[in-house]
Amino acid sequence: MKTVKLLVVALITSGLFLSSCEQTDNELTKASDDAIQSILGITDLYNTDDAEEATSDDGTKSVVENPDACFNLIIHENEDGEFWPRSWTLDFGGENCENFNGVMRRGMIHVSLTDCWRNEGSLRTISYEDFYVNDVQLEGVKTIENTGLNEAENMTWVRKMTDGKLTYEDGTNTTWNCERFSELVEGGDTWLFRDDIYMVTGGGNGINQEGLTFSVEITVPLAYVFACRFPVSGELTIIIEGSEAVIIDFGDGECDKIATQTIGDEVTEIELGR
Repeated sequence: MKTVKLLVVALITSGLFLSSCEQTDNELTKASDDAIQSILGITDLYNTDDAEEATSDDGTKSVVENPDACFNLIIHENEDGEFWPRSWTLDFGGENCENFNGVMRRGMIHVSLTDCWRNEGSLRTISYEDFYVNDVQLEGVKTIENTGLNEAENMTWVRKMTDGKLTYEDGTNTTWNCERFSELVEGGDTWLFRDDIYMVTGGGNGINQEGLTFSVEITVPLAYVFACRFPVSGELTIIIEGSEAVIIDFGDGECDKIATQTIGDEVTEIELGR
């Protein structure tokens, strides 16, 4: 399915609203770089679009042959012989395999699709079985629903992550729920992925490894282009319980790993996907 690359979460990926809790001294602290990078990485870890898109609507083979896909495609035929719904499994095996973006994955992704992804109302459901990205275990259910054409005659989708959970090598975990709204602003008149540009809004929330609530809100729509791991423009705001708001600016259109981070009056350049 044509989808946004994302979100870096990524995610990246990937607006969230945080219920803030005041500290006893009523002062907000500065969030640590590790805490910020961990949240930015959530959407990136859940970004398996390259694998999901490697199968066509009939589930038979890749739309674009990808020798770096690293998975074995298992098609599940319907017992009644009907074409829809379709379902398949992407089996990455029991050992890490590195894709073209340098991301290591193992385990299985299960995908089902109720109708052609271009048809309004079609629903894609993605779940995970012993699935790891860069040795972080992913759990939860991701859904992508085609919500039809908007007033600009562009195709739109609602993407949700429900009961997301990331378990790290040290045994700590982060929970994650989000809802994002995607609009295909360029490339909708072709079946190619490489000319697609998506604009994404929305956000999510969760509890981080330290047990603190956090939220992320896309305040300026994020732009995603094919083959770029992270958004090429747009802004999001991260709020971690007890900390000042963090604004992440993804730039002005360059496909790179660089973003600008603003906390209060302090502005710094950061590298994504560290």
